[in-house]
Amino acid sequence: MKIDLHVHTANISFCGHLTIEEVISLYKKTDYDAIVITDHFYGGNAEAWEEKGIDNFLEYYFQTQQKAMKLGEENGLLVLPGYEFRFPQNCNDYLVYGFTEEHAKKCPGFFQMDIAQFSEFAKENGILLYQAHPFRNTMTVVKPEYLFGIEAHNGHPRHDSRNDIAVQWAKKYNLHTIGGSDCHQIEDVGSAGIITDYPVKNITDLVHVLKNDLYTIFHN
Repeated sequence: MKIDLHVHTANISFCGHLTIEEVISLYKKTDYDAIVITDHFYGGNAEAWEEKGIDNFLEYYFQTQQKAMKLGEENGLLVLPGYEFRFPQNCNDYLVYGFTEEHAKKCPGFFQMDIAQFSEFAKENGILLYQAHPFRNTMTVVKPEYLFGIEAHNGHPRHDSRNDIAVQWAKKYNLHTIGGSDCHQIEDVGSAGIITDYPVKNITDLVHVLKNDLYTIFHN
């Protein structure tokens, strides 16, 4: 299976230029079997939806995830829920897999956590936490022990993510690595991801694949 682990939509991510419908239509025309929609999920993004408020933003976020998954099913593309977290201390982004609405209810203050606190919560709850594009400008490299892994290949063509440094950093600190397109607009579709022989049918399967390194990273 060919899976893009890092995809944004305009439905939630203000930097996104493609709606859910457009993203699914574009990926359906490729040889991808699945995508993970990792829209921005943090306090600053929630506050930007001023008319909704943070509680309503969370409800809208999870409803949008369900809508995307349903549309994917209707169009023969597996769409899985992911997140791109950010914490108040800096501009770092973190790709998160296995977080659920139940986790959000269990830990209502997660928007105000720092990376050390969320890392502990993630480990206790089987959630996988990767730093996205850790060597891009404005990013701050964090202690490796806070992370399950890092995004070793980010396909965003309008940023220098210094993927070569990320690969070496992961080797040095024995971090798990992933790759994804960081898709925001049409030209980004399908630039990177993972390939696995394991039959992924849901987010639980994907977490199993990632946790056990049952995949290879590819990029154009």
